[in-house]
Amino acid sequence: MRYVVIYDVSDDNLRTLVAETLKDYGLQRIQYSGFMGDLRRDQLNSLMVDLKNLVKDLVENVQLFPMCDSCLKGNKIVGKPKKYTFKEGKDKIAYF
Repeated sequence: MRYVVIYDVSDDNLRTLVAETLKDYGLQRIQYSGFMGDLRRDQLNSLMVDLKNLVKDLVENVQLFPMCDSCLKGNKIVGKPKKYTFKEGKDKIAYF
């Protein structure tokens, strides 16, 4: 399943750790504090544990939203389109 992950983390070091953790799971940055990518259920569970260990009970938060292909196709943007590549066994390209 594809997920969009956004976060609001004020501490610079923690924000970097969150971003690096998301990259480690193969997610791709789509905005400064936003990532997207495919996660299997076991990866999602593992990522949630890792993020909880990083964020703990701080005011910071990370939100994960499942994104089906038909929802993704309905995406609207304002500004310059970006090209993102996702790997699911074979190369897929989603244009925004």
